[in-house]
Amino acid sequence: MKKIITMLALSLFAATAAFAAEGKVISVADGQAVLEMGTDAKLKKGAGVKLNGKSGKVISVDGTKITIKAKIASELKAGDTVKVDKAAASMQGC
Repeated sequence: MKKIITMLALSLFAATAAFAAEGKVISVADGQAVLEMGTDAKLKKGAGVKLNGKSGKVISVDGTKITIKAKIASELKAGDTVKVDKAAASMQGC
């Protein structure tokens, strides 16, 4: 039983931690940062993300350019390298 629980916990961790990518800031305006990401960054519009560890939301995706709305955007400037992670799904219900 312990093996099953351990494997389940590890697979959940792997699923949530599987995506982490770096991008380069192209521009910043109105609390939104436009990033140039690699082709392997498969983010969708409306997805919750963490931009350098702070929460944000994908506003638009145009090829490898991704626009993210986040409070931290005002602290960024063009040319900065940032880390983008998928945000963990929040638990709902109960």
